[in-house]
Amino acid sequence: MAWNISATNSGPASFHIASTESKPPIQIASPLRSSLTQFRKDARISARIVRLSRGDLPDWVTSTADLTKLTVAEAKGCHDRSGPAKALERAWAQANRIDLVVNGKRATVKRIAIATRWGTANAGPQESHLSAKDPEDAGDPITPQELNAIYIGVLRQHIANMIDPLGYHELAALTRQLTTNRFPNTVERTLSRARQVLDRASVKEVIGGDQVDGLLGGIVTRAGPLADTAIAPTDQEMLATLNLRPMFVGIERDLVISAVEGDVETVRKRLKETARRDEIARSDQAGGWIVPLGHDQRFVKDQDQ
Repeated sequence: MAWNISATNSGPASFHIASTESKPPIQIASPLRSSLTQFRKDARISARIVRLSRGDLPDWVTSTADLTKLTVAEAKGCHDRSGPAKALERAWAQANRIDLVVNGKRATVKRIAIATRWGTANAGPQESHLSAKDPEDAGDPITPQELNAIYIGVLRQHIANMIDPLGYHELAALTRQLTTNRFPNTVERTLSRARQVLDRASVKEVIGGDQVDGLLGGIVTRAGPLADTAIAPTDQEMLATLNLRPMFVGIERDLVISAVEGDVETVRKRLKETARRDEIARSDQAGGWIVPLGHDQRFVKDQDQ
């Protein structure tokens, strides 16, 4: 099905929605590169992304937070006076250029193509558009164990992409390798090293809140991520005073452990539990947290301090 939202900048916005079908939130996502990516749970189950035709690949392979639905997504912007129809067509073609295949069988995915056009007040088209096409593409019968190979691959890629710019470079590289290693001995060596790195990784707790702790992450400011992971609370206060808007961005360590171990059921159980709440810190409901730092906000410190 397809849906469209339009609004005008010439007055109060009015939105026209062709469909109000509720859609699961996309909270775990892995960007695709131009090369094929293999997702592997172990030596017996091979899950991979298969290119179906030439051309640009879609931007994302995504999953809901509880690892129950898969989505292939592509989004495009345009300035066409006639509207976003042509951009939507291009995005839809791109979203159909890959399949997720496990042991030779196609997985069921929702394919989403999105096209947007901004409205302008003084020049160009005044009406803005948000259009999408998002049918479900039914695949072949797949066992839960086979499907889990895709989910754990997406989750591992998501975690690696999140923690890499936050200073956990080796752990990110090892987590990615777990999705590409072909042989059992290599998988075991990579897994053993990842466990060692996890045991030594800096774990943070949040000062001022009792709902958030045990996080892997780093501080991000207006200037980008800080290379130093040991920033004292007094320095966090200084960053806020300088209006650099420091934020701690992190992910729950227990979730990372389960992803590295390939324990899909533990991940599902944890993410289905009642979500932890904090008056200031914000959760993506998929193990990720954004914590504003500074006076009247929160501070972070190493958990063992």
